[in-house]
Amino acid sequence: MDAVLDALRSDEPELPCVDEEIRRFIALAREVHRAAEVVILEGPASLVKVTERVVDASSGLSEVMRRLADNARAGDVTRKAEDMALAAERERGLYQEVRAFRLAARGVIGNAA
Repeated sequence: MDAVLDALRSDEPELPCVDEEIRRFIALAREVHRAAEVVILEGPASLVKVTERVVDASSGLSEVMRRLADNARAGDVTRKAEDMALAAERERGLYQEVRAFRLAARGVIGNAA
C-alpha cells in the first residue's frame, strides 16, 4: 500500500510501476481478506467485529488508491490532492484497525502483554 501511494504521489507517475505495485497490493490484500474470512468463520466471536473493521478499512483505502490510479492513467489530476489526503487518512485508519485487531487477538490467545 505504501509503495502504491508513493508511486502515485509523483506529478507524472510511471504507470507501469504503479500497475506493478497495484498488482502486488491486490495479491496481498486478497490474502488478508481470505485470512479475515477464516477468522470470521472459525475464530472466536470476540474477534469478528475487529476483523470486519480491518476488512472495511482496507477496502476503503483500496477504493481511493484505485481511483488515484485510474485518474493517473487518464491524466486527470483534478482530485489528486484531495484523494491523496483521503488516502493518507484511510491509511492511518487501517493501521489503527490492524493495531486494534492485534490487541484483541493477543487477548484471545492469552498474550495480553
